[in-house]
Amino acid sequence: MNQKLNLVLFFLALTIIAPLHLPMVIAQTTQVQNNSNQNGEKDVDDTFDKSDEDPPGIGNNGTTRWNRWEKAFENVFNQSDEDPPVNIKDGTTRGDSLCLVSPGLIEVEGKIWNTRPIFIWQGKLNRIEIRPSNKEQVLWTFDIQENEEIVDYSGEELEPGSTYRWRIFDSTNSIAGMQQRTFSIMDVEEHEAITQDLAKLDRDLNKQGATKEAIAFAKVQFFAERNLWSDALSEVFKVKEPSMELEAFRSNILQRLCQGDQN
Repeated sequence: MNQKLNLVLFFLALTIIAPLHLPMVIAQTTQVQNNSNQNGEKDVDDTFDKSDEDPPGIGNNGTTRWNRWEKAFENVFNQSDEDPPVNIKDGTTRGDSLCLVSPGLIEVEGKIWNTRPIFIWQGKLNRIEIRPSNKEQVLWTFDIQENEEIVDYSGEELEPGSTYRWRIFDSTNSIAGMQQRTFSIMDVEEHEAITQDLAKLDRDLNKQGATKEAIAFAKVQFFAERNLWSDALSEVFKVKEPSMELEAFRSNILQRLCQGDQN
């Protein structure tokens, strides 16, 4: 009888003591997890905003992905007196139906990094060609397909420290170009330094499991911080399967750039 009574009292004591100790156990477990993170163990989600993987709309930080892309380019349109000048030229011709965007529309000092640039415009044209600025030699020519407004340069790699012209034609048989833009590849030393920094950035992001769009956004920020706006814009259009937000931003940024000099 005494043995049964002792067992009953023992289990009764457990039901009273266990809830008192449970919060302490939870607190200790949480502290261990926090200490682990403080010791340098990071998830990819800690490095990149998880909204890159969220459905279209509002991310977990209360902003849309479109807003983040727009913010990266805000210095193109909102410059202080201390900012280096962003040279937004008149990019339109033929009654404002054609706008040559990049390269040549938004550069600081007319320089870009990419030795295989992406050519971006709005409007209709038939052909573009690339020449050295001081020669009539044609380095590369490309016939434009209908509704095509972006072309990857696929000719011989352009040389750092050199200046080039891209000319546009409204007919494949035209002799005189309608319009041209001049752009320069930055000098060798600066080009090499940026190439190395970009390679490291790319390795780090891939190691952390970043998505292609997250990597593109990081590179946009990289170029924007250095006022290399044509290179930043190129990264925007390199993403092969853009999110809805990025697709909307692409259209919006081109409209703003082409209309900016008219406002």
